[in-house]
Amino acid sequence: QLGQYEAAEHCYGRALQLDPHYADAHYNLGTMLQSRGRQHEAETCYRQVLIIKPGCVDALQTLVSLLHVQGRSMLALRTVMQALQSNDSAAAQRLFVACAKRLEFTQVDNDLRAAMVRALTAPWGRPSELARTSINLVKLNPDIAVCLTRVTDTWPLRLSRQKLFGTPGLTSVATDPLLCALLEATPVCDVAMERFLTQTRSHLLEAAAGTTDPEENDALMLRFYCALARQCFINEYVFAYSDDEMQTARDLKDSLTAALDTKTPLPALWLVAVAAYFPLHGVAQISQLLDRRWPDAVTALLLQQVHEPAAERRLRATIPQLTRIEDDVSLQVQTQYEENPYPRWIKTAPAGDAKSLNDYLRQKFPHARFTHAGQHGRVDILIAGCGTGLHPITTAQRIQDAHILAVDLSLSSLSYAQRKALEMGLTSIEFAQADLLKLATLGRTFEVIESSGVLHHLADPWRGWRALLSMLRPGGFMKLGFYSEIARRNIVRILHYVAAQGFRSTPDDIRRCRQELMKPDTHADFGTTLISPDFYSMSTCRDLLFHVHEHRMTLPAIKQFLDSNSLQFLGFEIESAILHTYQQRFPDDRAATQLDQWQIFEQENPDSFANMYQFWIQKAE
Repeated sequence: QLGQYEAAEHCYGRALQLDPHYADAHYNLGTMLQSRGRQHEAETCYRQVLIIKPGCVDALQTLVSLLHVQGRSMLALRTVMQALQSNDSAAAQRLFVACAKRLEFTQVDNDLRAAMVRALTAPWGRPSELARTSINLVKLNPDIAVCLTRVTDTWPLRLSRQKLFGTPGLTSVATDPLLCALLEATPVCDVAMERFLTQTRSHLLEAAAGTTDPEENDALMLRFYCALARQCFINEYVFAYSDDEMQTARDLKDSLTAALDTKTPLPALWLVAVAAYFPLHGVAQISQLLDRRWPDAVTALLLQQVHEPAAERRLRATIPQLTRIEDDVSLQVQTQYEENPYPRWIKTAPAGDAKSLNDYLRQKFPHARFTHAGQHGRVDILIAGCGTGLHPITTAQRIQDAHILAVDLSLSSLSYAQRKALEMGLTSIEFAQADLLKLATLGRTFEVIESSGVLHHLADPWRGWRALLSMLRPGGFMKLGFYSEIARRNIVRILHYVAAQGFRSTPDDIRRCRQELMKPDTHADFGTTLISPDFYSMSTCRDLLFHVHEHRMTLPAIKQFLDSNSLQFLGFEIESAILHTYQQRFPDDRAATQLDQWQIFEQENPDSFANMYQFWIQKAE
């Protein structure tokens, strides 16, 4: 603490002579060496700690962080996987996700594939974070890789079953456990994989309709077909189809409805194929199937497409309306999200240890100056624009004694959110329908207000921000998320293209627009959009490219608003790699709070805020 590093190093060395297994001395020595720039020696110390105490989370986290900063991310992942073998802790699982989501692989690794299946199904983190890495690993399956090449080389020509799957047939694809886990957990965000799955779906339909001989009907094959149907529901049927294909699907749906009318037995494959083209909850009398015995994979499909939507319909009637919705733009936005609740998430990261509000913010912004929140127990939090509930549920898990009011314009979104909260046993969230512009009339105030990706869809974002500030207590904290004018520049080009081509926000037009954007000649102009996971489901693509109203902000405008309202900027929530690069560029701004310098940084690195400006502020006492 006095800065006498040589003397400290001598003391640690002497302690380790006395007790070579003194883990704390190894760890503290490593921390000091790392602060002095002696990274290799620090790494040796951290590894020694993990030999002595394989479950030491602090040493594992610090070592992994050190390896990431050095650009040795693959070694970081191997280190975590080794730690998981001796101590399968939640902290190590979270580190696995943090490492794996950044990497690309060129060789098949069965241990990694097995860990990824667990990470998706448990889950160890948000499955969406692992989507690209999982797709990368699935593509390394040689049988799947051959199919992807065939589809890519001939698209949009539809290949026969034999030409698509070759001699091995569909079985070699269907028995890939990582592919099935991926399909059940999150939208598949890859053009080649989407096209392959689109053609595979058409062969499922042909088999169910009896126009081709179905392959083996064993449990693994049925599980794959069900996983494919669940993927179609998750992405809200964004896959393309031909007119003949859709007519066949409608005919099969009619046959399914007739069988339900007469209560006659029906093949499981009918049910699965229909579910791959239409949500089953829209089929008349479908609920009677819940009482029949089915294989586990079919039961899971019925849970997703029949039972859960029915639960949401029941919950919809119980959600209170706190304010009227009368603003023209608010009404347009409400209509969009009633039709397409956003986003349709399946699983979220497991809850870690909840922290006090002070500790939570101090961990996020260790060098920022802010007035500590009061220590009076309950923390009143407003989530303005809660969507389908992922935001308030995550906040409830992270902050101790959080009591949350989560409001949204859309009852469809709110009923989805309420169902997910009940499934997770969360009782500290109050869901309600309201327009945030009118919330102040309720007379309630909050210690924390969060509104991410919401205000920029208002007619006047600044008015909405002021409305939220009026409900924030003195000394309270606010988290906001705005589109960046710079980072969204490529999206704006596509918005002009969409308007010029006359595409509307209907499902059919969104499908057609996506297919145009995926063409090689169009892709060359707009390819960066295809990197966004939001491109790969109906609701997220509509939010990305077809929103009824949006604004884009700049850092100078945000800074001006902060200054004029006496608001203190605490920092951005941003990828650690971007923050590290900023701090190298501006080493004098240790707290990373100088927006003038962030403006320079964004101009030099225009994709830094591709996921919006996400930042925290504090209101003056």
